[in-house]
Amino acid sequence: MSFAPRTEWNFHKAIAVTGMTLTSLLLAGLCFPQNASGPKFNTASAGVRQSDIEAAVDLICPSGDITRSKDGRASGCRTCPKGTDFQGVNGPEWEMYAETPGHFTSADGDNLLLDGTGCDSHANNFGGSFMFVVESGQLRLVTYEKGLVTDECHKFALSDGRDYLVCRGGWSGQGESTETVFTAAFRSDGKATTTQLIAVRDTTGMCGDDPDQVAQESSVKDIEVSHGQSGQIPGLTITATLGEVKCSQASTAAKSGKLPASVKTYKIEFLFDGKRFNVAPSSRSTFNRFHTD
Repeated sequence: MSFAPRTEWNFHKAIAVTGMTLTSLLLAGLCFPQNASGPKFNTASAGVRQSDIEAAVDLICPSGDITRSKDGRASGCRTCPKGTDFQGVNGPEWEMYAETPGHFTSADGDNLLLDGTGCDSHANNFGGSFMFVVESGQLRLVTYEKGLVTDECHKFALSDGRDYLVCRGGWSGQGESTETVFTAAFRSDGKATTTQLIAVRDTTGMCGDDPDQVAQESSVKDIEVSHGQSGQIPGLTITATLGEVKCSQASTAAKSGKLPASVKTYKIEFLFDGKRFNVAPSSRSTFNRFHTD
């Protein structure tokens, strides 16, 4: 399955390689935490109840100052919620991007995870996620996790019955973009433990006026999930590209949508051992092409 988070990184690349400076990018407000191309990858929101979303947003929006979409549904807060970097500040708005139900804090507990952006700093990925628990039909806020972006996730079950997330994230700044695939598991207090599976780095946004300047092109193209019994995932395969290109080639590729011949497509398989994902032995050498630590 393919997926596309909240901001299109390919758009950043296209702008950068046509000669826009970092200053003009910042003035245009184009410094975002996420990346993207293709259809939206977010299967984790299936089964969410609109009544729970409304109740959750009402809890976090100061004085119930809720923004709504054209169809009347809650879409965010006009004032930054408590717990965010800019809490209580008028001007920036908190915009909701994903609503994920599940059994995150315990196997028999009902939770709702709300992802949003607009009220946190660059250091905290411009957003985060609110964790709620549903008790006797009522919602209670458990915690807010700054920097935990969960708008592009797939949900699956751990062996103990709790739900777990596989998500796509990343950041972009000063012409360099990093895309990540990571997992997130939650404690009983709602705090998340995240583990990065892969990170890819693209520098085509740093291209200047020299058409012969060499940059690295790399992006996550696809995540394929294999399902086992009771919703458990025995493995997943990440498809990613990697290669060096001249800036003139990057500019042409941004316009045509076709990758240069020097950019190759790779598949990396991960196996789940019941607690974590590990790179499959057959994919280790491919994984090492992307691994920079």
